[in-house]
Amino acid sequence: MGGGAGGTLQAMETLVLVRHGATSWNESGYCQGHKDVRLSATGRKQVAHLRMELEDYRFDRAFASPLTRAIETAQGLGHEPTIVEDLIEIDRGHWEGHEPEEIRRRWGKLVKQWYDDPSGLVLPGGEAFDDLWERAGRMLARWESEEAETVVACAHKAINRVIIARATGRPTKGVWDIPQPQASYSVLHYEPARSGRAAAGGKWTAETVGDVEHLPSGMRSDS
Repeated sequence: MGGGAGGTLQAMETLVLVRHGATSWNESGYCQGHKDVRLSATGRKQVAHLRMELEDYRFDRAFASPLTRAIETAQGLGHEPTIVEDLIEIDRGHWEGHEPEEIRRRWGKLVKQWYDDPSGLVLPGGEAFDDLWERAGRMLARWESEEAETVVACAHKAINRVIIARATGRPTKGVWDIPQPQASYSVLHYEPARSGRAAAGGKWTAETVGDVEHLPSGMRSDS
């Protein structure tokens, strides 16, 4: 880690993007966004398995969403993370705390648009998808100029999916098909533009997306 000759930035090469472990709301099937719910006992066990899976990585920097479940996940991996507001989960507004069946009953047309192509959609009482898309872009730009070769970031299902979509050039349509189970990890690599220093305009590639092979089968969940 660190600068080379003449203080040239060392470009970030590897991003390990982690989704937090389970919470009681995940286990009960409640819609979860900005609501600050801690990891459950199962979530902490999932993170312990993930820590063993990632033990061969030497992380130069750790980042986390400001929500407790993401911070606890980073801490469970052995890091005190830098908290970044742009990594927070999407604000699901009036949907939060409700089960999927009730959300479909009350907001069926919006739910259909959300899953078909969320571009332009504003969640009732919550955040616009386009704002989430922009936040993901800001995070990628930040990491592209990060003075750290290997970075871990602990965040959430929706923001992680959008980060991966933007990094790999996927459209908004189908973004929710990107797997992000509980306590999963994705490995992205960044190759900067040929300018001799970290700069925008480089190329991202995905090595692994939503890996949960480290978890016992009974601990694997997409909720």
